[in-house]
Amino acid sequence: MFKKFLRELVESVDGAIGSVIMGMDGISVEEYCERPDADIQLIGIELSAVLKEMNRASRALEDESLGEAMMVTEKLKVIVRKINEEYFWVLALNGNGNLGKGRFKLRILVPKLANEFE
Repeated sequence: MFKKFLRELVESVDGAIGSVIMGMDGISVEEYCERPDADIQLIGIELSAVLKEMNRASRALEDESLGEAMMVTEKLKVIVRKINEEYFWVLALNGNGNLGKGRFKLRILVPKLANEFE
């Protein structure tokens, strides 16, 4: 069911290589990857631990929980957007990927899926 949303996201953002919906427990709900050498699921698993800590830090600052996070390296850009407290959506792009469009598309698509996770 979610594969169509993942594919739509990846195909609509220049430089996108894959996308995955993950639980905060590190378990993948669904993934779509255009590059067989990219382990999009592993990226999501590793980010689940990081997001838990970032949520704690956000709450310690008396702010709401984290909504979006990014990681940028020389070869990879990763955008993470929370769906709710239990699930998040990851978009991975190559080094030349369109980060702005990826953020925009996630901001538009996440509310379309949010009710499926309640």
